[in-house]
Amino acid sequence: MTTEGLPVGQPVTRRTGELLAFPMWVLGALALAAAGLGVSALLDARFVYLGAALVFMVMGGVIVFYRPYVGILVIMSTMLVSYPDALRGVGPFTVNNLLGAALITILAFELYRTHDFWFLREPEVRLLLIISGWLILISLLSDLYLPEKRLLPAVERRIEGRFMGTDDDSGRWIFELLSRIAFIIFFLNWVKEPRQLRWVLYLFAICIAMVVPTLGTDVAREEEFRVTSKVVGWASNLNRFAFMMNVGIALFLYLANVLRSLPLKALCLICALGSVQLVLMSASRSGFIGLGIVGLLLVLGPQVPKRWKIASALGGLAIGLIAFNFLIEDYHRERLLNLNPFADTSVVRLEGSNSTEIRVSTLANAMTIIAQYPLTGVGLANYRWLNALLSDSYKPPHNSYVWALAEGGIPAMVLYLTLFGFLYTRIQKLRPQYANHPTLPHLPEWLRIYLFLFLFFSIFADVWLEVHLYFLVAFTIVMSRWAEEAELRGRGLPGFVAGTPGARRAAARALYRRAT
Repeated sequence: MTTEGLPVGQPVTRRTGELLAFPMWVLGALALAAAGLGVSALLDARFVYLGAALVFMVMGGVIVFYRPYVGILVIMSTMLVSYPDALRGVGPFTVNNLLGAALITILAFELYRTHDFWFLREPEVRLLLIISGWLILISLLSDLYLPEKRLLPAVERRIEGRFMGTDDDSGRWIFELLSRIAFIIFFLNWVKEPRQLRWVLYLFAICIAMVVPTLGTDVAREEEFRVTSKVVGWASNLNRFAFMMNVGIALFLYLANVLRSLPLKALCLICALGSVQLVLMSASRSGFIGLGIVGLLLVLGPQVPKRWKIASALGGLAIGLIAFNFLIEDYHRERLLNLNPFADTSVVRLEGSNSTEIRVSTLANAMTIIAQYPLTGVGLANYRWLNALLSDSYKPPHNSYVWALAEGGIPAMVLYLTLFGFLYTRIQKLRPQYANHPTLPHLPEWLRIYLFLFLFFSIFADVWLEVHLYFLVAFTIVMSRWAEEAELRGRGLPGFVAGTPGARRAAARALYRRAT
């Protein structure tokens, strides 16, 4: 027997009947659904709503079964915007939970069929799993060495409608942590084409732009207001709002650069300019500095042609100065320019000084907890109630680096920094590989800006458990895999898909049949 004609790397092919463009059973199912809803209307109006919800769930389940990528887009949209109560679901039966259960089922079947667990070999995924395991373990063991929660004073203090006392939020945080890692695995398995990732970017941009119709004001006094949104989840906090607007500026400019349609280019440029204005009106000092980071990285990066760099830098600076001097109030300007956390406010009280003093106080409280539990931390979701017990304050540390030390100890901090090192290195390697990509040119440049903004805003907010880290990891790994796939194909070697365990088993079976 020779190796000539050995079908190594050939996927399994099964002969099936022709798939109809519009199967007749769909018409029958729709007729039955319409009849069921009609009968429900005669019995009780509530049955109509329940039946309509059931029909939509079944239709959505069929779409997700054939196109899991659609389910990923829906889950991603729920991570970025807040759905109305009528669309969220009831109890555990939420959009995310139902979609997650469906995608887990489909993924389990695919893994059973292919035995290809390639995503577990990615260092970023492994580090996230280790970080999650460590935080969950410490949270479960923390009852052995932390004070009892019963020692907390019976204070009914509510923040955004939630009781911040002896409530145990660890279960919710553990679920969100694991569900976001599951999202990465879904993303890596079903976002298979650059065209699909480009649609993800469109969705991201739309979700950022959707904050505009929901804008409101966070009023301190009658003459002072800061733009924010209480409807979109990430926009309810002013620093997070400014962070996403900065990310949006870079994304809108990227899309304006790669889109071919002139009206869409103009729309993206308008959105970018509007985002600059919104950052300034939020009066977020971290957002103000973030504008400088975005502009600097755009000018230094290769996305802007060399002949346009000076003009672009001067134009961006001019737009920023015009907005700063003529489009915002004196209150915003005074607060934005109060960047010194050690300023002496005993003589002149500057705007934003109270916020700075609160941050210094919360950091001091966090350092007290870190000094007591440096190796283990206090466990996931245990910081607030312990801080209330020790310092009579329910405020978080407002710093992701300090948060990791406080709740996960030194090991969590080291693991997170290692993760960011892997992520940055991977993005740097992708920059030249995607410089002239036909579908996603220069996309790693936007990812680099996204990562720098994320690490910078981590100094001012607890964002390491939020969705941005998981988006960065998912986007970067799929792009890296496509680049490696193209390199293998260019050398005449089988790609990743053809080299999966399932494909190798199919080749072995074909060889066995040929030998017999």
